Amino acid sequence: MRSRLVGVAIAIGLIGLPAAHASAQVPPIPFPGTNPPIVTSDNVTYHGTIPIDSPGVGGEVVHHADGRTYFYVTGLKGLSIYDVTDDPTAPVLTGVLPFPHAQNEDLKVSDDGTRAMISADGALLLPLFPTSRGIHIIDTSDPAAPVLLGSTSTTESNHTAECADPKCEWIYGSSTGAIYDATDPTDIKRLGQWNVDRNGNNVEGRHALNRDDSGLLISDSNPRLVLDPRDDPANPVLLAQGSRSPNGDGRLQHNNVRPDSGEWLPRDPENPDDAIGYTTVETNARSISIIDERPVMREGEIMIGNSESNLNPTCSNAGGLSTWSMIDFEKGAEMQQLEVFRPLNGTTVDGSPAVNALGCSGHWFTENDGVVAASWYEHGVRFFDVDKTLGTIEEVGYFQPVATQAGAAHWVSDTVVYNVDYARGIDIISFDRGAPEPAQKELDRSWLRNLGTVGNYARAERYFCGLGGTN
Repeated sequence: MRSRLVGVAIAIGLIGLPAAHASAQVPPIPFPGTNPPIVTSDNVTYHGTIPIDSPGVGGEVVHHADGRTYFYVTGLKGLSIYDVTDDPTAPVLTGVLPFPHAQNEDLKVSDDGTRAMISADGALLLPLFPTSRGIHIIDTSDPAAPVLLGSTSTTESNHTAECADPKCEWIYGSSTGAIYDATDPTDIKRLGQWNVDRNGNNVEGRHALNRDDSGLLISDSNPRLVLDPRDDPANPVLLAQGSRSPNGDGRLQHNNVRPDSGEWLPRDPENPDDAIGYTTVETNARSISIIDERPVMREGEIMIGNSESNLNPTCSNAGGLSTWSMIDFEKGAEMQQLEVFRPLNGTTVDGSPAVNALGCSGHWFTENDGVVAASWYEHGVRFFDVDKTLGTIEEVGYFQPVATQAGAAHWVSDTVVYNVDYARGIDIISFDRGAPEPAQKELDRSWLRNLGTVGNYARAERYFCGLGGTN
């Protein structure tokens, strides 16, 4: 492991970044020919970029068994582990595992941080590297020395995969719809299938799954499934499902978050205090209301999702952020889509293109105390205030580089967000909840700023990501 870290330290030194175990702020990387290179709303601050992890793809914030907090990030080069405990605006590179693979959009780690799981579909590297297919288990009990423990057959691919249990010993693949027993990582066994709906049919458009704080799994598929793997991961219980709304967001469902799921309690139909209340809502300029008369949700009853539409040139029809009611899902009630946010499209009279090069779809997002940080390809990172009782969506901030292929936005603290970018590496930004929010006119201008701008990594990634939504 020492030789690996030495090589990384040399690379860091050459580009002027802090070496491993040296706490120093990461400097910004200028982009020649752009003035200014980065535009942000007043409530967003840009701290710098780590370019050595470009092209970056997946990430995860990890509260490790050793008592420290790390950011695990994967890209085409392998796995990097950064210590973000003391100052997340100045991460310390702790460990590196060179491991060429693609794509692993959704890096997953055990709850204690001691095991990482990389899934690969081979879209970008095959046949150059055999590890660009299969599911791979990595021992990260020592964050400074990650070690590959075992892999499935590299003839089988999964665009993403999810740990179905806290130890990451059971894994659900997206493309295959398969359940894997990785209790022994040197002998990973493929068992049954999770991707079967109430009618016994395979769900379509499988892109990802999310295990929430209660231990339930929600699939990004058509229809969506709510699965309970807690008693028997080899045979999950189907609790509920929900189809894509025909008048709302009917595109490929990309990823989801169920906030406050650990505090959720089922409603008692015999208790008047548990009766569902309704209220009428008004949406803002960028959101589409699917249901105006909304149920009033309690903790753990809202799901936030997004969709993806690759190679879609019209921004107003692109994939967007959405909210869903999950009230009474454990009783078999179908999830209801409430609202969808879409970006702004240009016109021929405002000086901005009416169409974009390859589309302006949303991508991976995370949520922190009602604020969503969402990566949005050429439109950087977008911040949204989501009302968790009514599902309304309001854009409240942005981080917009001129050159960006934003892939995954992760909250690493209550204020700091890391944006894993295919072109840039890791952008470090912070969001000030107490600062003034941008006016709608400013938000509109920020969306129009990069219309028509797209890079080579984004072209390739979007094509293959579209293939990752398996029917």
